[in-house]
Order: sequence, then C-alpha cells, then structure tokens
Amino acid sequence: MIKCQWVDFRHVLLGLVAWAAVTGAHARADFVVVPNSLANTEGDGNNGFPFNLANFNLDSQRYQQVYASSQFATLGGPQLITQIAFRPDANGGGGGAFASTLPDIQINLSTTARAPDALSATFADNVGANDTVVYQRGSLSLSSAFIGPAGGPKAFDIVINLTTPFLYNPAAGNLLLDVRNFGGGRTTQFDATTVTGDPVSRAYTNVTGGVGLASGTVETSGLVTRFTTAVVPEPASVVMLGTGVLGLLGYGWHRRRAILAS
Repeated sequence: MIKCQWVDFRHVLLGLVAWAAVTGAHARADFVVVPNSLANTEGDGNNGFPFNLANFNLDSQRYQQVYASSQFATLGGPQLITQIAFRPDANGGGGGAFASTLPDIQINLSTTARAPDALSATFADNVGANDTVVYQRGSLSLSSAFIGPAGGPKAFDIVINLTTPFLYNPAAGNLLLDVRNFGGGRTTQFDATTVTGDPVSRAYTNVTGGVGLASGTVETSGLVTRFTTAVVPEPASVVMLGTGVLGLLGYGWHRRRAILAS
C-alpha cells in the first residue's frame, strides 16, 4: 500500500513538471511574418517553388531564400524557430485548398551575411557557419483549407513543424532558408512578393535534376513566410526547476524509508 502511494506521488509530480514545461513554452511563443508589411496584406505575386514542382514539370530543386534580420526586431534577442508556415495565393494565381505528401524533402536554416537582393548564384556562398538541418530528410505532408477573405490574405495554414528547432539571433545576421526537394510533388501556388528592395529574395534551380547543382538563378522574389518562435529557457530557471523536483523526490523517498522502518 505504501509503495502504491509513493508511485502515485511520483507520477503526479512528474506530470505537473511536464505540464508546466509545455504550458510555459506555449506562453512564450511568438509569430513573425516576413515581410512584416504583408502580415495582413496579400503579396503582389504567387509562386510554387520549392514545393509545387509538378506544376512546372520539375523533378527536384535546390531553393534558398534570405530574410532580413531587421524583420525580427520584435523578438528582442535570440529565440528558437520551431515552425515555418506559408499561405496559399488568393489573387487567382493558382492558390487553393489541397492536401499532399511530398516524397523527399530536407530543410536547413542558417545565419548568413548575405542580404536580400544580394544572394550569390552559388548556393554554398550563402550558407552560414551554423547551418542546421531543421527538417530531417524524408516525406513532408502539407495542406491548406484555403480559409480567409476572398481577396486574401488566406490563413498561414501550410505548416512545417521543425524536427530540430533553430536558435536564431537577429544581431548575428540575416536568416537563410535552404530547401532541398529531392522528389518533386504537387501542392498549390503560394503567396509571394516580387518587390525589389523588400526584405526577401531567393536563389534556385529550374532544371531537371536541379537539386544536385551547385548554383542556380538569383532573383528578388520570395514567399511570404510566418515563423513561430519560442524564448530560450534561462539556465538559472532550468537549474531551479531541476533542484526543486529532486528535492521533492528526495523527500518522498526518505519518507517512504522512515515509514517502512517504523
């Protein structure tokens, strides 16, 4: 009977700790749309790269897009990027509801010194030293319900949850999205911006077998993107939480021994 009470106490305690960690992470989540000016406004263009490749008779693609660090000013410092989301085009450029699974995708993020409208045609020149695989190579399921005003913008419901969060510090440079689509696939046309001098631009391949090429085409366009971020837990807070948990567990263990000895 005593053993059951101890097990129940431990499970309740660990459950409370897990609940606190999850709810704490949600409370600290933030959203950044790049370009900031298009958070609630439809972009002036549409594009299917790098996910709607079947629409262009492409079997694969290497795609890079840079985002100006100034667009992340609201973060107030380094934060973890945990999710990337896009929205379908709403201006008659081919956007619509869909659900599909792309067979073979890898996504990297890094901090780059390259600026919008200044990417190199050579992909390696754009990649930062902290290059990180944030979506491990494999299948990727994407969908959209095409919800929102008739003239747009639609909801950011084309969601990619990162398998590895990326620690991004805007003070260290711009952000580079690097997508390798090894297997083509069909989705929909995404909302995009084509304005020269705005905070995004891209480099990409546009030929059969393009994912394996070292260089591609550079242009000013880019997908309107929403990033979900979370504050990095302070080390002191983690230590205090761990110390408190160990203390409570230790108290329960000693109490159990005292009862058994009596």
